[in-house]
Amino acid sequence: MSNILFFCYSMYMNRSYFLFNTICATLVAFFLFATALLWHQTVAPSLSRLDIPQAAPIEIHFSNNNEVTLPSPNDANAVVSDVEENSSPSSTTADQIAAITSLPAEINLPVPFTSQAPEANWEQPWQDACEEAAVLMLDAYYKGYGLSVLTAKDEILKMVAWEDSKGWNYSIPIVDVNELAMDYIAPKDYSFHVIENPSVDDIKQFLANGHPVLVVAYGKDLPNPFFSGDGPEYHALVIRGYTDSQFITNDPGTKRGENFLYNYQDLMSAIHDWNGGDVQNGKAVIMVAK
Repeated sequence: MSNILFFCYSMYMNRSYFLFNTICATLVAFFLFATALLWHQTVAPSLSRLDIPQAAPIEIHFSNNNEVTLPSPNDANAVVSDVEENSSPSSTTADQIAAITSLPAEINLPVPFTSQAPEANWEQPWQDACEEAAVLMLDAYYKGYGLSVLTAKDEILKMVAWEDSKGWNYSIPIVDVNELAMDYIAPKDYSFHVIENPSVDDIKQFLANGHPVLVVAYGKDLPNPFFSGDGPEYHALVIRGYTDSQFITNDPGTKRGENFLYNYQDLMSAIHDWNGGDVQNGKAVIMVAK
């Protein structure tokens, strides 16, 4: 290439070779144009196809009430946002993102079920043993055992005897249910608490954290077709999960109460404490482990 350029330059210096010089200049220009065109068609496309890693988008999910709650390690249904270790969002620290979780769309905790009348005998004390049956289901859940008919019968009778020793009646307010749970279950790492005026989202948060919720209610407001008559005056059951519009419960008031569904509003409006027998005007209270 250098020899060609030198030769053309030499000839150009000689005015007698003007036509030859013009041809050489044209050839050089064509050669440079062809070289540029070849580079554009072969080298440039390969560079544009190089795989350049792209940062994965970080999705931050909040619960409906904008609360942040960490799921229980045992809750396989809880959804946690994955965050790359080297991600560095501009407005939220990595630690804050790691703590943000979203409520699962649905959840159903594996709470064992028993009817409050395990042998289908609805005389006393079984007629009013819903509180004891609800506490027993929580105990079985937290301690990881199943509930047979005989196990449920024996354990409910033990609780009734303990209550009799304290002079309690068949129906007890939620503060007494809480005392019974603390004495009977006595979990090591947490304790039971009474929560007043819970919202649907509050209950869903507890469930997402792996904690079933014990509810006391005015039973006649519960739309359960398996209740006899108009339903119980005072009733206790366990909320074990939820769907997009319903709570999933273990309702001990019927042998068909396992995974029984109540619409959110139906159950929430029925929640009332014993209130000395005036259940309809009792406080809206639940019991949950925290």
